[in-house]
Amino acid sequence: MNPKEKERIAVCCVLLDITKSLKGCIELSGCPHYQQLKNKLLLTDTDMEAAHKESVLLSLAALKHAHYNTKMLLAMTICDLYVDSTTISLNHRIAFEVLMNAIDWPISLTEVLERGRKK
Repeated sequence: MNPKEKERIAVCCVLLDITKSLKGCIELSGCPHYQQLKNKLLLTDTDMEAAHKESVLLSLAALKHAHYNTKMLLAMTICDLYVDSTTISLNHRIAFEVLMNAIDWPISLTEVLERGRKK
């Protein structure tokens, strides 16, 4: 598996894990930043299928070396998912911060939400 494919699958794995934690009530396709992320990384249905077999922990390790644009789009997509759910719980805020620190992108949920509103 080449590094770009590994990165695409890692992004999909993290997004699948987040959507599962939200009880599957949110569709990725409805998130504006997901479309940008999908176009930038050329995500495919095959990547999503492969992500079901991957470990989230291994995916986080793979994303440590991702380009900062990828990390930021991932963060903004996750924020889209959280904002689309009813309220952003403390657990989701903590999970977001842990995730961002795990991929060496220490940015808070509040910062990402503010950047998302400016666009």
